[in-house]
Amino acid sequence: MKFVQIRDESVEPGGLVEWMPYVSGGLGSWSRDSRLTSHNHEQHLRSAFDYRLRTRREGGRESWLGLAIEFAEPLSIPAIRTTLLQWIDRHEVLRSHVIIRGDGLQRLSTEPGTVKLKMGRIGWYTESGPLVEQIAGAFDRATAPLHWPAYMFATVGREDSFTLLFAADHSLVDGYSLIMAQHELATLYRAARRQEQPELAPVGSYVDFSAQERRMADQTGGDHPAVRTWTDFLRAGHGGMPAFTADSEAATIDRAELESPAPDPSDESAVAQQSLYGLILDDAAANRFTAVCSQAGGTLTAGVLAACALVHHDRTGDDEFRCVLPRHTRDDARWLTALGWFVAVAPFTLDVSDSPTFDQAVTRATAELKRSRQGAGLPFLRVAELLGHSGEPLFVISFIDTRYAPGAAEADAGRAKVLRSHSYAPHEVYIWINRTPGGMRVSARFPPEPAASPDSQNVPGADVNYPTPAAEPGDTDTGPVGPVQAYLHDFARLIRELGDASTFRTDE
Repeated sequence: MKFVQIRDESVEPGGLVEWMPYVSGGLGSWSRDSRLTSHNHEQHLRSAFDYRLRTRREGGRESWLGLAIEFAEPLSIPAIRTTLLQWIDRHEVLRSHVIIRGDGLQRLSTEPGTVKLKMGRIGWYTESGPLVEQIAGAFDRATAPLHWPAYMFATVGREDSFTLLFAADHSLVDGYSLIMAQHELATLYRAARRQEQPELAPVGSYVDFSAQERRMADQTGGDHPAVRTWTDFLRAGHGGMPAFTADSEAATIDRAELESPAPDPSDESAVAQQSLYGLILDDAAANRFTAVCSQAGGTLTAGVLAACALVHHDRTGDDEFRCVLPRHTRDDARWLTALGWFVAVAPFTLDVSDSPTFDQAVTRATAELKRSRQGAGLPFLRVAELLGHSGEPLFVISFIDTRYAPGAAEADAGRAKVLRSHSYAPHEVYIWINRTPGGMRVSARFPPEPAASPDSQNVPGADVNYPTPAAEPGDTDTGPVGPVQAYLHDFARLIRELGDASTFRTDE
């Protein structure tokens, strides 16, 4: 299943309709809700509020996640309306909103059945480019976290098919939520078309989880293992989060500059991040690499991180590889398919000072994953509060195995893809590596850098969408390759070579 920036992929032209949720009487008709707000959600709201005060513009709009699902049948307006309303009723986070009142927060919620949908016919598009721009702009405007709804839907209808799109502020969803949501929405639509009851298991509420997590975190002090884990990690980085470095000189970037806020997107000097995505191993090659990891005594996750560390050492000469890892917090079956921001983060450090072999690096990565997972035992914002730390993650690597999610094979074959907004962060590098039914996929966002032609970045068997080179057509001299692109090229080459050199080949 692809994970792409919305402007990096086309949408087949057709008739665009936007679907906006509303409740009669507005928020004034909602009930006060005493359940607490998660640290993630509160920090996100306060950052957006500070941005509004500073710029007089709505903040947080460049932090949405979304979904596009393809249906090989004509669009039924009654069925899609039923589908979306049932889904809103199913997930309480879509019927709850938190407002800032002075130094405190107030949650408001509304009951199932109270949310309605306003259908707005935008027009018929004959080209994908203007259509994607319209959808992306609408999603940017509709997902500001200080308003409800901070989400919206859109459909693009054609004679024999249609596309369903959804976007929501990050405070309402995470990537795993959307991996599961594509199956739910497809199931709900099929049932609505047949006028049947959908076969979906009951689901828990992220609002309940938020209250539970917040209560636990606020009762925890500096003696929690997560605090010690992060203290050691930050101390090793001279008090700050690690940044992506391309060479040894890059580590000297001023800490204040690294932690400066992203510019106002409306500022003419603001530059959007670049992105890339693609398939770096097919299923057979991914299986061979997994077997190599297992033979070394580790999981695929450990193998991926070991390879990341070895490439980093090879390119920079650094003695340590340091990054931040997202870790899901879905620790109960009722949260497995719930929409919400079920994410904590953990530090990760790997010693590569002795230029270890891959097997040695896997052994170390396995031990480090076990040790550092304690860092995700407490929301990082609570840890930061206890430590008096103000920085945020700058270099993040995420790994998810989606093969066992409902409908994963169909989604990976093209039925659905996860979307993300653009970002203007000047120093953040985020890399997502996913094991899917079709193989291993990579997606990344990073500050603008020189782009090389796909030919110069070629890894046999890989299919990666790199940023468009600045060179003229036919000009083979595209200048230096950007550091993140080069890093991911070397990572893809390494894991392929490790698998191809193994004794687990079945195609000979």
